[in-house]
Amino acid sequence: MGKLDGKVAIVTGAARGHSEAVALRFAQEGATVAICDVVPVEVLEKQVGSKIRQAGGKVICFQTDVANEDQVNAMVAETLAQFGTIDILANVVGIAGPTKDVWDMTLDEWKLTLDVNLDSLFLCCKAVLPTMVEKRYGKIINFSSATGKQPLTHRTPYATSKMGVIGFTRTLAADVGQHNINVNAICPGEHVDRSLELARGRAEYLGNPFDEEEFRQRYAERRANDKAILAGRWRAEEGFIDQSSGSEHAAALALFLASDESASMTGQDINTSGGIMW
Repeated sequence: MGKLDGKVAIVTGAARGHSEAVALRFAQEGATVAICDVVPVEVLEKQVGSKIRQAGGKVICFQTDVANEDQVNAMVAETLAQFGTIDILANVVGIAGPTKDVWDMTLDEWKLTLDVNLDSLFLCCKAVLPTMVEKRYGKIINFSSATGKQPLTHRTPYATSKMGVIGFTRTLAADVGQHNINVNAICPGEHVDRSLELARGRAEYLGNPFDEEEFRQRYAERRANDKAILAGRWRAEEGFIDQSSGSEHAAALALFLASDESASMTGQDINTSGGIMW
């Protein structure tokens, strides 16, 4: 018996990384899942939907720009039409945005990052909350970042958006708690595609060469090393986890927050980043 048997979940940005891991984990635990991304439906179906179906799960795939209100509303309406309800919303989608100083950045670059990383949470929550309020049950899980709690140089839009996710999470939790709806945020570790985007962007902005193949090889070697330190030598010396964290750890926490075991938790932002603390 799965922890999410009989539940219906929406997971955004599900074509890769943390979101793909969350969608797969929810389905493994019995949830019916609606997943979306900006990639074509056939691509999302091939990359993720087919894995869920092969494992015996039930899934519907959408091509959705979650910064577009009409597209979000259409996805939610179709999910309700096919599955009858929505119990869980995992707002995982996010973009890296530009790696630039503010004075070199365009307003469009700034707005796009906030549209995808922050406005999408508002739109998706706005669309699903009437159903959750009506039945007095719901689990909302927003993805922030380590950068939601500390600065990250040359990445003002990303940092601003991820700090905003935490503020949005805490405030929404206060608003909907009376309706038996839990709202929490995850500050996850890394995944290769996002790390690649950040490293390439920084190299380009600083005018340094960047070799993607070399980066992926170094990343894979570091992930395979049990002594991959994220926060410095003190973690090992003081007994903290001595290994970097990834999508599987974020998905495990998302499962807990989506389940009834997390009934007493709301308005929290929780790190799954291998011992780094803020």
